Formats: sequence, structure tokens, C-alpha cells
Amino acid sequence: MIESYDLAIIGAGPAGLEAAVSASSSGVKTVIIDQAPQAGGQYYKPLPGTFNPKNKTHTEVDGETLTEQVNQLPVTRYFDALTWGIFKREAVDGYLVTLAGPVAPRQLYARTLILATGAYDTPVAFPGWTLPGVSTCGASLLMLKNQRVAPFKRVLLTGTGPLLLSAAAHMIDAGIEVVGICESNQIGLKSLVYAPTMLKEWKRIEEGAGYMRKIMGAGVPYKIGWSIIEAQGKEHVETAVIARLDRECRPVPGTEKSLEVDAVISGYGLVPNSGLARMIGCKFEYQSQKGGWVPVRDAMLQTDIAGIYMVGDCAGIGGAEASRLEGRIAGAAVAFKLGLINKQRVEEINEQLKSRLSQQRKFGRMLGEMFSPKPGIFSLAKDDTLVCRCEEITLGEVKTAVAQGARSIGEVKMITRSGMGNCQGRMCENSVSAALIQELSNEQITNQQVGSYSVRPPLHPLPIGFFEHTEFE
Repeated sequence: MIESYDLAIIGAGPAGLEAAVSASSSGVKTVIIDQAPQAGGQYYKPLPGTFNPKNKTHTEVDGETLTEQVNQLPVTRYFDALTWGIFKREAVDGYLVTLAGPVAPRQLYARTLILATGAYDTPVAFPGWTLPGVSTCGASLLMLKNQRVAPFKRVLLTGTGPLLLSAAAHMIDAGIEVVGICESNQIGLKSLVYAPTMLKEWKRIEEGAGYMRKIMGAGVPYKIGWSIIEAQGKEHVETAVIARLDRECRPVPGTEKSLEVDAVISGYGLVPNSGLARMIGCKFEYQSQKGGWVPVRDAMLQTDIAGIYMVGDCAGIGGAEASRLEGRIAGAAVAFKLGLINKQRVEEINEQLKSRLSQQRKFGRMLGEMFSPKPGIFSLAKDDTLVCRCEEITLGEVKTAVAQGARSIGEVKMITRSGMGNCQGRMCENSVSAALIQELSNEQITNQQVGSYSVRPPLHPLPIGFFEHTEFE
């Protein structure tokens, strides 16, 4: 007998946990699924059991409190469980969710779905980005904050956005020499127009100011309008070449400088992790300030496919607080849809959260407008630079595909196999799209016209023998 639920929540980060509390407390039979061993997501990722810090951060306390709320409710929890597909099943008035994991069932039914799958670091290809020692901000923070590992001594941080400051501060705390921070976007006086929005987020300003004090106290150069243009080395990174950028983030010739490093940390913002929604056919539109492709949703955060909701950063980069509020709204929306709460109650919940969510969305929009990667940053790649690491496709091969008539990212995929590897295009989609737009600049083609990679199950690689002993509905 296949397990059946009113609601399946995919993702146990801030948005998913809040959705579970909101729905389950209203009587919705709920299951929450996450590929990590524990709840929390990347933002609330709990410390390993062997760590027992004397003073926990506000974030760690908030994450523990929210997780405990879920634990106190009749919510079925499957962790260390990979969701590799979702499929519409008319016969059961809902969706078939397929899983892989040591304790999770291979499949379950759900009448409704809330996708809360978060985001991942925006990859930007540049010469040498495949060398050992080149990593992302997210990966470095994971090593430093949660694994207490610092596998490098001299590091350059490059990219755009506040996450660079957080990563730099944590590295300084770990005793790592930060040789420089390169912020690619031109920020400065123009940011003053966002002062009213920023002043309403005083806690975040204090957090950022604390990072800056630590960075300045350590004497770390903070270079605005600069970026790495090449990582050099034989077996690993040995040298980082940086350069000044123009306002479109293209390198300015003659401004190059070389720095001796053993690591380069790259952080160009986040991309919504929306593979499952793409797989089942939800409608998307391109919004660069929200991280790229975002779903079309109604006021209750339901996509254009009935019964599928998307919340948090997978639906547009907005931060943890906005994610939590969206989780509450979607959980209540599901309860209303299933007839477990009345219209008046769901409207009360929405009204209570309306002003807070509006402020969080304004703040997220501000960060997106200030720190979204400019198109010129993708010009760092050269013709012999790998843009698709899985299939080892170079920028030159993408250009050749365009010369042969490719006018969409799907057509480039068919010609070159870009996006057909283990990562299913997560590492190369932005770079290939940017290359298409650059090559077709005389045609004024847009991201919306270029499109996105199609997604087919399985969303992630599975063991060869996975399907041998399981019959799927």
C-alpha cells in the first residue's frame, strides 16, 4: 500500500518548516521531505551532534525552535531522502512523489504539494574555475560554520552581495588570511535611494556592520568594481588574477593584478532551485533581480498548476524571513483548499502577515537590484573555458552551435549536450544563456526568448540498480 497524504512538502528549510507548522496545526495530514539528514535547510543547518557551542547564534536558536514546533505536530518526516520526480495522477486526485533514501518509501501520494527547495550559488565561469581550490560562498560557509573545517590558508573572495562579507568574516574567525574581497557591482552613493527600506531592517544592518568591522580590523582590502578574471595553477589554485570592471562588469584592460592564493571563493548571488516545478510543467518567467527563472503564482502562492505551491527562495530569492512568511501563507492556503479552515480564517492569517511580507519583499528586491550579476560578468569566460563541466563543453563550442543556427538554450543542448550531465544544467545554464544572448546581441534576444533547460526525471543521478526491485505507479 502506497502512503497517502493531504500535503507533501519538499524541503525542510525555513519555508518548508513554517509550511508544515501552518498546515499540520490546521489538521492537514502532512509529510515533509528533505535530502539532508536533519531539518533546517542551508540557512538553519544544525550543527553536528559532536559540537556543543557555549553561545548559539540567533539563527541557530530560531532554527531549533522552528524544528521543535514541527516535531511536536503529527507531521511525518523523511530525511536523507532525495525527491527525484513528481508526476500528476488523475486517478488519485493528486501527485505521485518518487523518493530515494535509506528509510523513505520509494513513492507516496499527495493531494497537494508545497515546493520549498531553496536555492543554490550562481555559477560564473572564468578561466581556471574548475581548478581544485575554487569554491562557492555556500560551500565555504558550510565547511566553516557547520563542519568547522578550513582547508585553505590564503583566500580571495570574488563576486557580489552581502554573502561575501559573511564568508570573509567567518574565514577571519577561522584564522584564514583573506587577501582581498572583490565586489563586482558598482555600489556607492546610488545605494542611498534604498535607505528607507534598509532602515527598517536594522538587525540586518547591524549584522553587516559587524562583518565589515571584522574585515576592516583585519586589514582586508575591499575592492568595489573588481573581480577575478582568471585562476592559475597546476594541480590547484596558486594565483588569482583580478581586474577592474566597467559598469557592465566587463574587465578593463591594463588593470590586471596577480595575488598568490591557495583558494578562490566565488559568490555571485543565488539561483532558485526549481527543477521539480519545471519537471511537472509549472509556468515560469525571467526576473533577474529574483535570481532568474521564477514561477507564476497567485496571491496564495499557488502556481498555475492546481494544488502545487512554491514558497521561499525556490520561487525567487528573498531571504529567510520572507521564506518563513510565505511558508505560513501556503500552509494555510492548503488547509483552506482542503476545507479544513474557512475563508475568514485564511484571510485573517494573510492580513496578519501582509505588511511584514511586503517589507521583506521590498528588502529582497533592493538586494536583487543592487547585487544581481551584471551581464558583462559572463564575458570572463574565453573560448577554451569549460562552461558545462559535466559534459566538458567549452564556450567556443556553444558559439559554434549558435553559428549553426541555435537560438534557444534547448537547441544548444541538443547540439552540444550542455546541461545533460549529473547537475542537469544547474552549473551551466546561466553561462550558456549569457553566451547565447551575447552572440545574438544584434538580434536583441532576451532571457525569456532564450528559455531554460527542460527537466526530465530523474532530477538527480540514481544508483544503477535503483529501479530493479521497485514497481512504480
